[in-house]
Amino acid sequence: MARRVVVTASGYVLPLGSTPGEVLAALEQPHGPFERWAGDRHVSVCPVAGFDLRSYVGRCKNARYLTRGQQLCLAAAVRAVSEAGLGPQHLDRAGLFLGLGPNLQAAPREDKALWLLDCLPNTLAATLAETLGLHGENLTIMTACAASTQAVGQAYRAVASGLADVALAGGGDSRLSSEGVLAYRQAGVLATNFVRPEEACRPFDRDRSGFAIGEGAAVFVLESLEHAAGRGATILAEVAGASSSLDGGSLTGPDPAGTAAAWAVRRCMESLGTRDLCVLAHGTGTVLNDEAEATVLAGTVPKARAVCAFKSRMGHLASACGAAELAVGLVCAAAGRFPAIANLANPAWPDLPLLRAPMALRPGNLLLQSFGFGGQNACLGFKLQGVA
Repeated sequence: MARRVVVTASGYVLPLGSTPGEVLAALEQPHGPFERWAGDRHVSVCPVAGFDLRSYVGRCKNARYLTRGQQLCLAAAVRAVSEAGLGPQHLDRAGLFLGLGPNLQAAPREDKALWLLDCLPNTLAATLAETLGLHGENLTIMTACAASTQAVGQAYRAVASGLADVALAGGGDSRLSSEGVLAYRQAGVLATNFVRPEEACRPFDRDRSGFAIGEGAAVFVLESLEHAAGRGATILAEVAGASSSLDGGSLTGPDPAGTAAAWAVRRCMESLGTRDLCVLAHGTGTVLNDEAEATVLAGTVPKARAVCAFKSRMGHLASACGAAELAVGLVCAAAGRFPAIANLANPAWPDLPLLRAPMALRPGNLLLQSFGFGGQNACLGFKLQGVA
């Protein structure tokens, strides 16, 4: 019989902040902290201001082998462990499941003997194992924008099946580099029709034209309910379901019918139910993604209490977007208030319960959706009330 799995802590370093108070204060503003990209004034970005890895981990000899996104993830993981109150006795056999993106700046270098480490996807996992003493089940996942959502799902399965009592799961990413911006511009997915950078990303709006680039990281501590109760841990949520699917269509655009994505949502909802549900939508603000996701929402959860789109507040965090949006969603649920979708002036789907104004809400259930390049779909379901 599968064990019940709960979330007992979250650590995050986001454009909106790194504490619940900072995040909630940022969400009270009409827009997120967007700015124009210094290298291209036609690109809107949302950076993490003043990030310094040393303030989280002290001196880190391996930092030179980590991308900025991986450094953000390392900081988030350290914070998650601290928030959970985990000691060496809990971490020795703990699992580690990370959703990461590629290092677009990696290249052979004569001045860096181990430049190969820049290219390997597991370099951050090795660094975290050394830093925190993690030696259990582990997996690094690189399924585009679905990666960190799938990482949490794999951690859930590992704990539920008894492969680990404790697991860290999440992801980090940053595409705020000349290479990252160029790649997105050439893919045609960036917002273009904006006057002010904070108005660039318009999820589910008729005038949407693409997304703005964010960066950040979020990592969660997952435990079996028995293990969490045994050490008196605070429980933030119970993981009720995890699912994924693959469109098998375009290498970039989603399946317009959303068939495989809807299948993943329905499978995730089997253990969650639609009552008192808040949806954390992928909501990139691109023409194709929003259209496909709206089709999925209308066919699977039309009676949800609310649909949020946090990318309108902090940009698209690439492989880290799911974990980041979950972190913000849990903060909002605990506070009992969710922000409006920024820039949603003319909803393209007025029949959907899209949040057009701030809402006082303590949902019983959360559904997280992440849909990535290559048709990578991932969903997570969480119960927020009655966990005991």
